[in-house]
Amino acid sequence: MPRDVERGVTVESRPRRDYDPLGVRLGGFRLDAAAEAGLGWDSNLFGRERNIRSDGFATQSGSLSLDSDWSTHAVGVSGNVDARQYFRESSLDWTDWNVGGFGRYDFSADTNVDARYRHYRQHLDVYNFDVQTAGISQPVPYDSDEVQVTGVTRFNRVGLLGTGTYRTYRFQDTTLAGVPQPVSNNDFDTVIGAVGTTYAFAPGRHITGVVRVQDINYTKSVSNGRDSFTWEALVGFQYDFDGVWQGRLAFGWRQRDYRSPTIKTLEGPAVEGQLTWSPSLLTTVSFNVARTIEESIRLDAVSYQRTTAAARVDHEYLRNVILGADCGPIAANTAARTRPRPTASPRSAPVTC
Repeated sequence: MPRDVERGVTVESRPRRDYDPLGVRLGGFRLDAAAEAGLGWDSNLFGRERNIRSDGFATQSGSLSLDSDWSTHAVGVSGNVDARQYFRESSLDWTDWNVGGFGRYDFSADTNVDARYRHYRQHLDVYNFDVQTAGISQPVPYDSDEVQVTGVTRFNRVGLLGTGTYRTYRFQDTTLAGVPQPVSNNDFDTVIGAVGTTYAFAPGRHITGVVRVQDINYTKSVSNGRDSFTWEALVGFQYDFDGVWQGRLAFGWRQRDYRSPTIKTLEGPAVEGQLTWSPSLLTTVSFNVARTIEESIRLDAVSYQRTTAAARVDHEYLRNVILGADCGPIAANTAARTRPRPTASPRSAPVTC
């Protein structure tokens, strides 16, 4: 069908009507569910260069969603769960889940307002740069509530988007070698607002721009000095070169100012980008890069700049068999600390492929 081979369709996004689940029809709604289980092996549990430890694990995942099937407007609820249990290293076990719903009101084909709420139970992995630097050798669980409202519209070639997000982060204290780790001192609430625009100067070719602001407030008085305000502005393009190569890239500047005068302003270039190569209808190769500012859970640090780069290959071996592989090095440098420390060279996590 034309939709299966049109420009911009990737191996992952291509519909497969012969194999895609039909769901259960409940009037104007559709009920979908899925469950998976498997076994795996991790050759370097902690992502270390020395004292490497390995272990096998079992994983389970499940999802359930109920969404409207209306021609205009939409509502839905969904839930997901992911869990992993290690054979020997039971302290590394984790269970993540989330549940939420959304509603969308359509004013026209080009204009709508969307509202969402979701509660998350997630964790920071033990090989996370920030967790390792904090000296914690087990996953760090946290709960989060998120409310988001987004509006989009279009005027001829100009598209506009506005979004507002409120999210809470509540970390769970851990104990390491009998010593309590007060990770909950890092609990915070954040509000993010963004306005973006696109201008289409040709089919599949757009100039883009976005401005974002973020306010972070810590809930514990001991951490109030870490409160911050961030702004960023990026301009770039989204470009379909020839149907085989497609790119999206934006450059700009990001600055974070802190409530405490003893914490240095964190600023620097902001980058977001993706390059997609489709050598055939059966293979898609994508490259991603991003530079962001992340909150730290360490006692001696506030935030750090994180640069991520990743590559992924998806191949349609059979109509109902998709093969995928990815490779993603992550590099991070801490740039804002709560008290002076000797300067150290940037650390990088091992490349994972």
